Amino acid sequence: MTNTAAHWLSGTPMDPTAAVLEPLPSIPGFPILHIGSCGVIVGPTGRGRSSFVQAMLYDAGLAGQRCAYLGSEVTSGEFNARAAALVKLRGDQVDDDMRERLAAIRYLDLASTIAHAWVHPKEWVETVVDSYALIAIDPLSAAAAALDLDFDKSNHDYIRFYDRLVQSLTGRGVAVVLVDNVGHAEEARARAKGASAKSDRADLTFTCSPSAAPAGLAVKAGKVRSVRAGHQRGDEWLFLKDTQRVIARERNSTPDTTSTFRPTTIMQRVSEAVERDPGLSKRALRTAVGGKAATVDLALELLLSEGHIAAEEDGQTLHHRSLKPYRGDTVSTVSAPCPDRVPDTLPATVSDRVPPPVGGGPDGDTVSAPHNNNSPTVSHSHNGNGHDPDAELTRIGDKFQEAS
Repeated sequence: MTNTAAHWLSGTPMDPTAAVLEPLPSIPGFPILHIGSCGVIVGPTGRGRSSFVQAMLYDAGLAGQRCAYLGSEVTSGEFNARAAALVKLRGDQVDDDMRERLAAIRYLDLASTIAHAWVHPKEWVETVVDSYALIAIDPLSAAAAALDLDFDKSNHDYIRFYDRLVQSLTGRGVAVVLVDNVGHAEEARARAKGASAKSDRADLTFTCSPSAAPAGLAVKAGKVRSVRAGHQRGDEWLFLKDTQRVIARERNSTPDTTSTFRPTTIMQRVSEAVERDPGLSKRALRTAVGGKAATVDLALELLLSEGHIAAEEDGQTLHHRSLKPYRGDTVSTVSAPCPDRVPDTLPATVSDRVPPPVGGGPDGDTVSAPHNNNSPTVSHSHNGNGHDPDAELTRIGDKFQEAS
């Protein structure tokens, strides 16, 4: 660079000794985040994202961290009820020390807090930096509604929100968790619904999906921006249903077993029930489908995560509607038409007294395959193998005429 170059273009020289290449430590209780990072957690509505976040807040509080949960769908009463459920499931002993630690985790009304922060951004930043190590906003759609912004269609609106209220915190060392829905389209099942800036601006993204064995929620890392992050793209954690604990899944461990147990019959029954009666709740689906409630719940979670069913909130209840019918995991074995093969339809000269096909009679009853020598055998030989299709059809027709 010449001596005449403007100072504002001089920049900073590359220096591999200027930074320590060591993983940034995760926030105690929050294994998926490090200091000053923003993570977006996405998954279908009602599948455990908020419970996953609250379990980590619980652990962070016990580890001495100060955190705030800005809630909307989860009310203050529900927030405390879930804390009580965590105590019970984990068998923790509630004493004065525990209550004092958990008191560092604060519930804030999302709508009023975000609205005030939008008008007073400097106060928001200074107060949060002084008070908390981590902020969780759940869900993003409620923040958009509070500010009358459109996060589904407008990248501009979302970037304004992010730069004003999120990046201003992460730049000061506060970690931020944003909880959002996934899109309904097949290609959008692993990213936040709506504006692409939600993923673009985040440092870390995570996708939630049901886990069958062990039962719970699987959380997989997508985007990982910093080379110093403590985990990599593709790393996974399990949020266990029985204990509500978050554990890391080793990369070299047995592959995810969610695909080894799929209650396909129950999945089809659930799909058919929602098709017949849109708007059923989970409780109503259990009644309509029958069987074990846990199996019906797993079937519903899989259908939701795979885009067959959508869940819509009405107060505290989720109602379900069909997006695309589910009819099992089998793949059609019907071959594409081939000009060299004998057509499925026999010539008009064949007798009307052809026996019903194997596997189904005229009334749907099963018909066994005939074992006598008069049973017609259709050859699928090709022209290049020494067989004449026209002669083959004539022979088959003659066989049926003899059988009649």
